[in-house]
Amino acid sequence: MRSMLRRGKYWGPCQATNPVDRCWRCWKDWANYRPKLADCVPGFGHKITGGQKGPIYIVTDSSDNDFINSKPGTLCHAVIQNGPLWIIFARDMHIKLSQELIMTNDKTIDARGADVHIAYGAGIMIQHVKNVILHGHSIHYIFPASA
Repeated sequence: MRSMLRRGKYWGPCQATNPVDRCWRCWKDWANYRPKLADCVPGFGHKITGGQKGPIYIVTDSSDNDFINSKPGTLCHAVIQNGPLWIIFARDMHIKLSQELIMTNDKTIDARGADVHIAYGAGIMIQHVKNVILHGHSIHYIFPASA
């Protein structure tokens, strides 16, 4: 199975390769039930709900340059909202953060269905918060930056 995945796209029947994916990947309409992902968490985090009880916020803008006055539609604007929030992406994005993205409680960043990279800039700070889920995006080439 893994050798087929390495060579390119696998076009056979749906095969989920880990416990979290088995919970949602083979559903044709999984995007209509995004918050069900929180019910799939195994192990010590099995009680985590992230933003399951909140609305869905769609990130439409990959820019994140002004953290003080972040504009609606950006990832930065999403994570500073009060209350639970399920954050998804409208399309594939490469996000270069100029400052660390400081997570707040009760958030899920769910990049399923889009190719999302947070790269070549600052990273995500998850400190002194609770109930956070990050799923389906790549974080790489991160450099130290102020928060």
